[in-house]
Amino acid sequence: MDTRVAVIKIFPGLQPDLFEAMLSLPGLKAVVLETYGSGNAPTAEWFIEALEKAIKNDMIVVNVSQCRAGSVTMDRYETGIKLQHIGVISGYDITTEAALTKLMYLLGQNIGRNRLKEYLSSPIRGEITV
Repeated sequence: MDTRVAVIKIFPGLQPDLFEAMLSLPGLKAVVLETYGSGNAPTAEWFIEALEKAIKNDMIVVNVSQCRAGSVTMDRYETGIKLQHIGVISGYDITTEAALTKLMYLLGQNIGRNRLKEYLSSPIRGEITV
């Protein structure tokens, strides 16, 4: 298990400096990004740019919903499409806790980045219903 993972909950009024500081924590490898509804997030340029920079620096970012039920559908809104375009991975209907645990497990397996992304997008033990 590799515990260098964080959960970032998106909320109204999230400030750029706080968000960028969270993404640039030393040693952080992956982030579970809790977005609104079906994967919607702020449309501000600073938000997308901060995520894009983190992903270009090998950060894994998984998009999950803050809702109790439902699924992330990133192609539903403009921001979701932008997130998908820069490399944010859809968590579909995975819970935050399952996404966090799955990331820790997969990062601990020392598998390649592409394989890790494949595993994140498909169920290992029924945690996603795609």
